[in-house]
Amino acid sequence: MAKPLPPQTTEDKLDRIVAILDRMNRRDRLRTIGGFIRGVFSIIPIIIVVFFTWYTIKYGDQLLEKITSMAAQQAGKVAQQNAVSDFMKEFNAINQKLQK
Repeated sequence: MAKPLPPQTTEDKLDRIVAILDRMNRRDRLRTIGGFIRGVFSIIPIIIVVFFTWYTIKYGDQLLEKITSMAAQQAGKVAQQNAVSDFMKEFNAINQKLQK
């Protein structure tokens, strides 16, 4: 069973209201700080996208040149390896024919 509360004076009621308002003020301050931090974190991806867009526009030609030169080098290596292996196969075939 709930015990009946003793009668409170107006001063006690006002003190209780002030305590509740203080707690609400602290909570609102923490929510404001949290919202600011969340806002800063949400801006970071936008800054990264803008930076990489600017970098691509500024240095895009150099990037394409590097990519194409690397691709050409790799294609040359593959073609050279295929040519050497084809040459070795032909050489071995001729060598076997000569040994017969």
